Amino acid sequence: MINPRILAKATLYLERHCLDQRWFDYRKKLGRPIDFRQIESLKGSIILNHYPDGHTDYFDYDWVVEYVKTIQENDTFITRLGKDPPSITDDERAKMLETHRNYFANYLFDLMKQKNFTEAEVAARARVDAVIFTLLRNNKRYIPEERTTFALLFGLELSLAEANALMERMRIHLSEKVWEEVIIGFCLENRIYNLATLNGLLKHYGLAPLKVTEDFSARLNEKPPSDSGLIDRIDLYIEKNFQDMSGLEEASERGIKFSYSASPLGEPAESPKTFEVIIRKLKDKIGLAGSFFSDYLFKLIKQKNLSEVDVYKAAHLDRRVFSKIRNERNYMPAKKTVLAIAFAMKLDFKETNTLLARAGYFLSSGRKEDVIAAYFIENQIYDLFLINEVLDYYECPLLGA
Repeated sequence: MINPRILAKATLYLERHCLDQRWFDYRKKLGRPIDFRQIESLKGSIILNHYPDGHTDYFDYDWVVEYVKTIQENDTFITRLGKDPPSITDDERAKMLETHRNYFANYLFDLMKQKNFTEAEVAARARVDAVIFTLLRNNKRYIPEERTTFALLFGLELSLAEANALMERMRIHLSEKVWEEVIIGFCLENRIYNLATLNGLLKHYGLAPLKVTEDFSARLNEKPPSDSGLIDRIDLYIEKNFQDMSGLEEASERGIKFSYSASPLGEPAESPKTFEVIIRKLKDKIGLAGSFFSDYLFKLIKQKNLSEVDVYKAAHLDRRVFSKIRNERNYMPAKKTVLAIAFAMKLDFKETNTLLARAGYFLSSGRKEDVIAAYFIENQIYDLFLINEVLDYYECPLLGA
């Protein structure tokens, strides 16, 4: 049974913060629809005038309703509970390299030390298997699932500000657009750390309880690439250059329309010269085989005093791929094949981007596999076995045919 005082406070908190349509529908069904002017999270955006006597004018009620609707439907609005957390510091980056742990794990263990909590105490309060701490300590790749992280917030007895700082290290946040997460925010803000109380509130509103179902033991034997220092350096490079578009793409699939683009990586591709364009048009007219891609590729092979055999063997490709490129006018290899060829030929950024451009591709900051390839090119590491080991570690597609 939920304490009536806690329930009343939770309901008031939801009225002031929650932007989830399910919550509005729930209130409407009870015959107590939400007055949008009560939503505190919007006040900074919709205040019209302050007066010396303390009176405040707000925008028209209908405008507020429309504003809330826009926020609900558009994932490009950030609706974080609480203040923005501090960003990752240079000291944290240095510590990540020193400890070979990710930012989240380092910050978590620092919080445990500050609060003088043992791993067993946190695991018991969060209702998670204590083996999670072995994973966090020894497997830099491991990031807990969201529900596990939310449970850890309670096990560590974090304030909302501390919780936001920890979640920032794994790039998630409690959203005012998710009913369950607003209730979690209420508990943290009011220092209610009993998971039974949280689940009682969720149950009261007809929501699923917070229950960790992650299988930690299945991940204990995962092995990182042999050069863990390389992974640390690539992690920093990814953090600096990777523009994660996955959330935007998912929103787009749900019908939310907006424009976005990822910037290209490395030196820009060389534009085809006017003469090359004319030659291609002539070839098209008289039906000669050839394309910007194959012409540029075989020109590069000649310039670098390589043979086709040298290139396709170093790229670990079947010779039939090269035969297709040379003889089939409309054939364009896949991007991963073009990159394998670029690595086999030890091309620099400009040459790689030009070769990719001739096949209709480019290295994008919005794709993690492209950012990893860019790191190898920038540092002139052309070992295909090594880059494929790293790509596999990050669960990205491998290079080759």
